[in-house]
Amino acid sequence: MKHVHETRNYVSFEKWKKDYEDIPYIKQNYKRIHEEIGIPKEAINGGDDFELSPHTTIAVRVFKHGGFYEICLNSQYYLILCSEDWMEDTTEVIEKELYEWCCGEIFESEVK
Repeated sequence: MKHVHETRNYVSFEKWKKDYEDIPYIKQNYKRIHEEIGIPKEAINGGDDFELSPHTTIAVRVFKHGGFYEICLNSQYYLILCSEDWMEDTTEVIEKELYEWCCGEIFESEVK
């Protein structure tokens, strides 16, 4: 008899933060960002209908093991999680908050 159960694979903070891709937030990447990766268009501060400002998103940093944040025109980093948000000059605080929110876990179904 086969049993299906969940296993948890923990990803260290160091491993998590090294495995990402910066995707420029331009029209050619909208389908990939919004449809393939699944980031809602409303979650990004930029795009075709937005007036350019220092806080306009120019790229999205997407982590392979979960999570994303925005890179703004003014070289700051922006993260929103639930009802809290951060606008920072460096990635340190944002990456720690995002990693903790993701719980450092990947859930996979495994057939044994």
